[in-house]
Amino acid sequence: MIISVLYVLQLQGRFILIDMTKDQLRKLYRAQRNSLSIEEKQAYNSNLLEQLKTFEWEQYTYVHVYIPLEKFNEPDTIPFISWIREYSPHIHLVTSQSDFETGEMKHYLLEDTTQLVENHWGILEPLVGEAIAEEMLDVILVPLLVVDSRGNRVGYGKGFYDRFMGKCRADVLTIGISFYDVVPKITDVSEWDIPLKCCVTPNKIYYF
Repeated sequence: MIISVLYVLQLQGRFILIDMTKDQLRKLYRAQRNSLSIEEKQAYNSNLLEQLKTFEWEQYTYVHVYIPLEKFNEPDTIPFISWIREYSPHIHLVTSQSDFETGEMKHYLLEDTTQLVENHWGILEPLVGEAIAEEMLDVILVPLLVVDSRGNRVGYGKGFYDRFMGKCRADVLTIGISFYDVVPKITDVSEWDIPLKCCVTPNKIYYF
């Protein structure tokens, strides 16, 4: 597999892990994710949903979710959205509209009647809706490619979620969603990068 070739280095007959930059990890895990078969994605997404079900959702009121970008093979949140609506109807789901000129996100209730339209990146976003302030959010599901052992994530490099999370309450639960287990260390973490509280993968939940 790609990861076994690029992420480990053989030295004097022993294999050692190599710490990598965001760009290196972004290229590596994009290629890895894009190579997944339909069957692999279905299995990973099914396991992710089962992991998400284990959280104590009854204690939360406002949960921010992302709408997956299919062309990037993002982990699918739609089954989770359906499950929350059925089993935790007290929860208000929230999703975002992105402004690519300012790098900011606006947040709206995601209801059954919410009309979603594609932006120029192909991301489905609410056209209109009831605005929700960042301070109201209890949980944020965060898309990413991979995360390191300290909760630092590799996204798409635009900084939307770091700016977004920086406006939220200190006690907001940020849950990364990834197909892949954590890597030891991202070498070029910036002072404005905001680490996650935890990350859900098909194999386990990591807490940071």
